[in-house]
Amino acid sequence: MANVVLLYSPSCSACPSAKRLFKELRVKYSFSYREVDITTPDGQELADRHSVRAVPATIINGRLTFIGVPSRQSVEKALAPRPT
Repeated sequence: MANVVLLYSPSCSACPSAKRLFKELRVKYSFSYREVDITTPDGQELADRHSVRAVPATIINGRLTFIGVPSRQSVEKALAPRPT
């Protein structure tokens, strides 16, 4: 199961769209999901660790995967199970 962290800011005008997208996709895909405010200590630590300079930023399985609001298709591809 994928682990998704969405870094957002309360003052970001694009962040609500990213939040909505991931909440909609949780209906179709099974993944853990957490929203982290970048202005908090936890958010700052994540931003520093992943060199995030803009929000929304999506970290999937510990890897910075998207900056900005990703397309539904891109997210679905990133969440698709990998062949073993």
